[in-house]
Amino acid sequence: MFLPSPKFSKFHNIGLFSIWGNFGVGKTTYTLQVALNTIKQKKNVLYFYTKPNLPTDKIKKIFKSIKMIPSDNFNIIQIKDFDELYKISFKIEYLLIEFKKIKKKLDLIIIDSLTDLYNLVLIPNKKEKNIHRNYQLNQILANLTYLNKKYSVDILIINEASKNNQNNSTIEIQSGGKVMNYWILKSFKIERTHILNERKFIFSDSLEKNILEFKLKMNSNGFIIQNSKQ
Repeated sequence: MFLPSPKFSKFHNIGLFSIWGNFGVGKTTYTLQVALNTIKQKKNVLYFYTKPNLPTDKIKKIFKSIKMIPSDNFNIIQIKDFDELYKISFKIEYLLIEFKKIKKKLDLIIIDSLTDLYNLVLIPNKKEKNIHRNYQLNQILANLTYLNKKYSVDILIINEASKNNQNNSTIEIQSGGKVMNYWILKSFKIERTHILNERKFIFSDSLEKNILEFKLKMNSNGFIIQNSKQ
């Protein structure tokens, strides 16, 4: 579901997963393709979008292969702030139960993105005041992990990259730091390459130590697979 070719099928059963990288690298574009592929399999997608402006034009371009976005199996919910995201994360189970009552299944939950709103409520140089927000982020991820395991629903989290000083050098990590690393074992990092509109995807599984790299070409309609190496 998440990878662009059947040759990567051994990585498909991912459960709770993140896609992360720098601003504008193509995370939302790739995620919308994942949503489209899921819908084409007649499966149900719930998409939480946390930025101010819904990317309507991008959605239309990527979904142009179908005449319309079926409202009964693709639903978008816009989130305005971190407190709303925190509260709604505990209401998702109610939706899963309602789906079950009508003999349907929610197959994929997408959160685009998780830590943008979290970072907005953090107060610089006020570590003690950020403990509560850090606890809330832990609770959100703990609940998503619970939902993934109990209801067998795949959950895809979009995340930003941030900088971290380590051994006198600066490295890129997922925004959310140790909290994200604790809960999210499987992830894609998307990077730019020296070729315009080409992106490198780096898949990692911290539990099984699997590393997979492949490059995709990006155009106005999304990503196209080129090659891979492992």
